Parts: sequence; C-alpha cells; structure tokens
Amino acid sequence: DEKADVAETLQELARDDDESRVAIAAAGGIEVLVSLARDGNERQKERAAGALWNLSDNDENSVAIAAADGIEVLVALARDGTERQKELAAGALSNMIEVASGTHEGVVEAGGVAVLSSLAQEAGASGDCKLAAAIALVYLASTCP
Repeated sequence: DEKADVAETLQELARDDDESRVAIAAAGGIEVLVSLARDGNERQKERAAGALWNLSDNDENSVAIAAADGIEVLVALARDGTERQKELAAGALSNMIEVASGTHEGVVEAGGVAVLSSLAQEAGASGDCKLAAAIALVYLASTCP
C-alpha cells in the first residue's frame, strides 16, 4: 500500500539524519504522519509511528508532533495498537519527553503515565516494547516537578 510505503521511506530518511528530519517537518510530513497514525490501516499506523519515532529525535519536531495532536495519537497507539505499534509509539513518546521540554505535560494530560506503566509491565509485550515504555517513564519522572 502506497501510504505505508511512503511512511516507511520517511522513517528510513529520518533514522540518523537531522537534516532530513527538519526537511520532512518543513514539508508538512509531521501532520500527515500523525493523521496516518490515527486513521490509517494497521500497516500505515505502524509505519507512521516508526517515522514519528525517528522524527521525534529533533526537539523542534517533537514540539510540532505535540502541536499536531500527536501525543494523543501516540498514547492511543501505545494503549490499543499492535505489539509493534505500541513499541514504536512508546519510543516516540520517550524521545519527545527527552528532547523537548514541555511535551511531558501533554503526555501526562493524555493519560500516558498509566499507559506507559501498563505497557512496561505487560506480560505479552516484547523486551524492546517494555524498555521503550520504561525509558519514557524515567524521562517523565526526571522532567515532572
């Protein structure tokens, strides 16, 4: 499916290249990816969440993801998504909390603490998923007053 393929390409472009992260955001990619993570099919949601995880490694992109209602979408995926969607969403939330001050408030307001805590303890969750959720919780604990 074409949308999932585009999201996957954006995920790869944003993996280790901050210049690409900035360019994707400047071209309106964040809003499109948040929409796809919310309304797409399962594969589209997974690819979009992966792209958002990579894009969120940039502080301005993390703020833009939050502004596009991405925190709520990522918390919903971390709660209700497939195993891989949960892992990718938790990773994106973790990055956002780490690199962009202020995003932690949105995660708390969206119910992210309970979702991440549950995910970190979920028996069926992969080790990577639990780790991403646990790291997000550590960043939350270190940024909240």
